[in-house]
Amino acid sequence: MANPADAEVKFDFEILAFESATEGDEVMAIYEFNNIGQQTLEIEIVSACDCMEVEWTRTPIPPGGRGKVEIVFDSTGRPGEVSKDIDLIFKNTDRDGYPLVKRVMLKGNILPRK
Repeated sequence: MANPADAEVKFDFEILAFESATEGDEVMAIYEFNNIGQQTLEIEIVSACDCMEVEWTRTPIPPGGRGKVEIVFDSTGRPGEVSKDIDLIFKNTDRDGYPLVKRVMLKGNILPRK
């Protein structure tokens, strides 16, 4: 079944893959998206692991407008391959009354500190 949010939200990219970082480094990423639907969108919350600081567009995003989610990932204590989900939960709902949800990912390799 298709995600109803796909008709409303189009990200520039949904997976940000970084080549590598050294354990303890902070990895910053910005996920930008367009409101491709007919309704004004509003993000209620962005859910991510405790290893991330997250900021997002807190104002309503009109049709044709752009929004973003900025993350800072702390790689301390996380050597090896990482794959982290970031879930955007909108105040807007689908036709069944469920919140629109979109997921983006951060992937990469954390090298041990020498």
